[in-house]
Amino acid sequence: MNSNPFTERGRIITTERFIGRWRELSVVFDRLDQGRPVLISGAAGIGKSSLLTHIAQSAAVNLERPDLYTCYLDLAVLESAEELYETLARAVGSRAHTIGALEIALLQNDAPLLLCLDRCEVAVAAGWGAAVLDELARLSLRSAAQPPASPIPSIDGVPFVPALPADELMLLLVGVLAGSAAATPLNAPFARISLGGFASTEVRLLTEAYLDASGVRFSADDLRELSNLSLNHPAYLQRAAYHLFIARNGNPAYDWRAAYLAEAAERPIVGAPLPPGVFVGEPPVFSWSSFAGEYSGQRPHIEVPQLGDLADLGRLLVPTIGGLLAWQVGGHLWLGGLVAGLLVLGVWLFSRAAASR
Repeated sequence: MNSNPFTERGRIITTERFIGRWRELSVVFDRLDQGRPVLISGAAGIGKSSLLTHIAQSAAVNLERPDLYTCYLDLAVLESAEELYETLARAVGSRAHTIGALEIALLQNDAPLLLCLDRCEVAVAAGWGAAVLDELARLSLRSAAQPPASPIPSIDGVPFVPALPADELMLLLVGVLAGSAAATPLNAPFARISLGGFASTEVRLLTEAYLDASGVRFSADDLRELSNLSLNHPAYLQRAAYHLFIARNGNPAYDWRAAYLAEAAERPIVGAPLPPGVFVGEPPVFSWSSFAGEYSGQRPHIEVPQLGDLADLGRLLVPTIGGLLAWQVGGHLWLGGLVAGLLVLGVWLFSRAAASR
């Protein structure tokens, strides 16, 4: 029996395991090349941290900067802005602990720094993250502009050295936060990207890449069902494909759908539960991008007919049914038309009276 390849349950750190997101990557690297800070948002488990990791791993090649230095930081493990700046100072070989001193330290470096900040929402919720993101974004934008002609005074005892040429970016910034970026109070002009579910081509390529060495294959019908059951959410897709692999790997009696749905119901992804329609075989039209913004981790609302809609339906059905019954009982078409007309008039008068109350 082949081992199950669909075991990713967190941030993907192996380059070979990262599949898809070509459009998002293209936008990110285009904005970074322009010197703009980037903010990536989306529902829980949608792949934000995996995308950020891949950006860090591939930026030097995609930006054609082999000298690029990359620093990945998880803000959830830091307690303050001072701790963040101290960590960054060590990364660039400085003892700076303020944004100004960090700027001078970056100017002293021969290579630019790509700063990848994960789980920014934790720092924002703690009260210090939004200000830090704004400060770093403005520093990133200043690094893309023409440096000043006059020297900058030393800060915290760090001497000033001449700045890099104008076309040499000293700081590139990419941040990631869960939920909606629009709900985060930031003032700096970030280029904002909201992650949604996979495209159908990405679902196919991901499963093919993971199955490549296993000898197991998923059919086109299998892929469609995986998409329907996971709504193309990468984390749920991994879970569904895990159970499907068991069934296709010599266990045809294994009810992979029931096993997957039971797991999704008992252990949903925190902050991004599947909508109830998935569990009854009628997945609604759903967007994970809108989920992050509109629902903010709550269970999605499924639309049901409103009373006004039912009233409109009744206005149509009552005259129709009454006219048909009169036609059948009386045996005359004109009688059915007369009854239907009278019922239409009655319903109209009733509606007018109700609306005037």
